[in-house]
Amino acid sequence: METSTTTELLKEISKHTGFKSSWYITVSAKESHIRTIFSPPINVPKGCHYEMALCSVEMYYSFPNISETNNAIKLSNDEGKTWHLVTFPKGCYEINTINTTLKREFERMTKGKGEDIYIAGDPTTLKSVLTLKNKAAVDFNTTNSVASVLGFTKKDYKAGRHLSQHIVNILRVNSIIVNCDIVALSRRNGIAAPIIYNFFPNVAPGKKIVNRPLNLIYLPITLNEISEMNVWLSDQSGEPLDTRGRS
Repeated sequence: METSTTTELLKEISKHTGFKSSWYITVSAKESHIRTIFSPPINVPKGCHYEMALCSVEMYYSFPNISETNNAIKLSNDEGKTWHLVTFPKGCYEINTINTTLKREFERMTKGKGEDIYIAGDPTTLKSVLTLKNKAAVDFNTTNSVASVLGFTKKDYKAGRHLSQHIVNILRVNSIIVNCDIVALSRRNGIAAPIIYNFFPNVAPGKKIVNRPLNLIYLPITLNEISEMNVWLSDQSGEPLDTRGRS
């Protein structure tokens, strides 16, 4: 009896420790959502339970923090009697590049008085400081205002030094989430979600991101036959990541 039990146990151990097929899958596209069709489909052997882990992510830091929803501001060089609407092109901005754009637009508008407007970050309060001289004025009270990025209330500001009412919100994306629709057991804010990995880039905007997890986290695959797989990038809120056509 003991010999039979031992034999059965050894067979079971051999079954679970023997060689099993494995697959290395790479996907690429210029958009943040990638749909892959497997031909022929990947079949998981009967009685086996497979898991998947993400090995690397390579992409460009191209997702914008200023777009059509938050790119507008009005400028005046006559203390607010007349206003000129300025819109920022979609892009990855820091406060200094916002300042450069504002000064350039104001200089073009006034034919050489770009020094009358200046905006910078305050590292102590994490707010921004707007300095206006002479007859320069700024109005954040416009549709799709950039006010939320810089921390200002939607109103107009005239000559003087103005500290924003709120902390700067220059980063719209705080976490890049990699989603895969064939894995399970992940949750986002307590709700089941197909998350396989998340990270934040350690490079500057415009640079290439190469992220390889130090410790692979394996998650169970939900299918026995994989004929299609969807992988997509989202932000911390689950909103699709705008890669602007850069892979």
